[in-house]
Amino acid sequence: MSPHARSDIHMLRRPSRYRPANTCAQCGEALYLPEYSEWLDTGHARHLWQCDACGYSFETTVRFAAA
Repeated sequence: MSPHARSDIHMLRRPSRYRPANTCAQCGEALYLPEYSEWLDTGHARHLWQCDACGYSFETTVRFAAA
């Protein structure tokens, strides 16, 4: 096994430092990607989330600071 392959395997086993974007309010399942997103205007976006585990859906709105 080459040293590069061993490094790749080690990277796969390392715990992720990234947190899910949201968790389901009904069952606590991690939600990583919204089902749908839309830009509302220059400073706002809306995301529709749906849990694959229990089917619960909800929306979030994100406000971006002016640059």
